[in-house]
Amino acid sequence: MKLIECFVSVAAMTALAGCSSTDVIDDVKKSDTAKIGFSTYMNKNSRAMDNTNFTNFFVYGTYTVGTSSQPVQVFMGDRVTKGSTGAWTYTNDRFWNPQGSYDFYAYSCENAPLTVAISGHPGMNGRYLNLLDFMVSPDHSTHDLVYAYALHETRPAHVDGTTSQPVSLAFKHILTRLKFTFKSEIPGDNYTVKISNIKVVNYYNSANFLGSTREWTAHTRVASAGEAPELPLTLPSGGIIQKPVGGKAQREAISTDAVFMIPYSYLDANVSLEFDFDMQAPDSNGQLKDVMGSHITATWQPTWLKGYSVNNVITLNGSATGMDPIRFTASISPEAGAAEDGWIVSGSTGNFVFDQSFN
Repeated sequence: MKLIECFVSVAAMTALAGCSSTDVIDDVKKSDTAKIGFSTYMNKNSRAMDNTNFTNFFVYGTYTVGTSSQPVQVFMGDRVTKGSTGAWTYTNDRFWNPQGSYDFYAYSCENAPLTVAISGHPGMNGRYLNLLDFMVSPDHSTHDLVYAYALHETRPAHVDGTTSQPVSLAFKHILTRLKFTFKSEIPGDNYTVKISNIKVVNYYNSANFLGSTREWTAHTRVASAGEAPELPLTLPSGGIIQKPVGGKAQREAISTDAVFMIPYSYLDANVSLEFDFDMQAPDSNGQLKDVMGSHITATWQPTWLKGYSVNNVITLNGSATGMDPIRFTASISPEAGAAEDGWIVSGSTGNFVFDQSFN
């Protein structure tokens, strides 16, 4: 998986002797070469966040001295912002304690902080940064979430004319990027085929991400008005995947906009994909008339892995005459450019079981 790489540039500082955790900042040499600064770059562009749109992240940092287990908080969700010159800045300069061992954590939800009751909230557990009650809902499903950490960082005392080596933060995607591609193989040149009202139903829409393990846990389904979680998906081009053009069928594979799901390997086929299928054909006067339509429900057992990009391909089949039931195949296919935008392309297979026909 390609990573978004972030470097925390930290200048050296003068040696400290016998200072307590409460007076470290006051005892250091406060100069431009001694303060903690940030700079970022990315080797490969990420479709969600790249060098042109990655402008904010939120950093947490603590250190301990000697055998003490009591951490000193240095950063607590501080926003780090890239300015017009490309320099990263934050308020209230911080400085190295050369006797300290530092742990840094950072995250960015497409340049925004997590928000209670909408997307979740960060929380420190000792020196670990957790992302708690993270939510994927119709109000919050299209944002990439990246996370980084650097542990046990130390720097020697400041020497005039020198600067410390930067702390390297490698941001990783920690959600699963998901979309569906619809294709038509329905024979006949006069049909207009449309897909609409697509949604994923009964998925785990809330969980915690733990800094200690860098894994998701405590998956739950937070119901709304007693109903299973539902996530509508957007399909461009009006959802038309086949239409007559110049007396011939023009078929176009179209994909939903990507959503970002909480990773989880489901134990049962209890997640549903639902959508409406409508077919029209012109009458003798050239007016489009409904030929058939149905609300389709498919159940499947997803395996959504952290940092993977999954594209489920839905192919609709039929016959030229008699209107046989439409049959479906479903597979996960590589998404174009996935290797270049920071995602691992899933090699698993999506198996869909449809509980309705088009009779």
